[in-house]
Amino acid sequence: MSKRKSIAVAIVLLLILLIGGMMAFFTDSETATNVFELGEVDITLLEEHWNADNAKNLHPGDEVNKDPVIKNETTSTPAYVFAEVIVPCFDSDDADTNVDTPLFSLNTIGEGWTLISTSEINQTDKTITYIYAYGTISAMTSLAVEASTPAVFSKVTLSNTLTSAQAEAAGNTHNIVVNAYGIQADNLGTSDPSAVLALFNRDRSTNP
Repeated sequence: MSKRKSIAVAIVLLLILLIGGMMAFFTDSETATNVFELGEVDITLLEEHWNADNAKNLHPGDEVNKDPVIKNETTSTPAYVFAEVIVPCFDSDDADTNVDTPLFSLNTIGEGWTLISTSEINQTDKTITYIYAYGTISAMTSLAVEASTPAVFSKVTLSNTLTSAQAEAAGNTHNIVVNAYGIQADNLGTSDPSAVLALFNRDRSTNP
């Protein structure tokens, strides 16, 4: 190849490279970012008619208004709810060291509430524990968002079998403890109260 032809080929190749370097291409890319907002279970326990002054200086057979209501505070998550009620006990027989009688009874159980569990009397704590489910014995009722249950019960009554000696042995001050529990109603795979409570307890034990 002559020197002139070599120079000409070199110029053509240079032009091709320059054109290639200046070429623009139509391109595109896209990213889809979806926001996932997690639901939550948020319940509150209310007692509209409870007045601590009414629970003083009680005598056997006296009734006191106590009406625990559970409200689902969330705006997105229906819930299954339970009420655990811990009631103090007293010795029913002065000669018997066993604590075997609840000090209070729970009266007028609310519509839709079902007793699903009654514990043995705890001889150390001197208490008995009742667990109520919002639903029937076979299926929970879903508590809608921003909705409230009927009162679990309306009144408590001091045992009318309590004697002066038993009252003195039991002491003057006693607590009825009500704990409200809630768990999401969807995707549990069951609505059976005992099974749902077991799921709640399992989650609570792993996420205290």
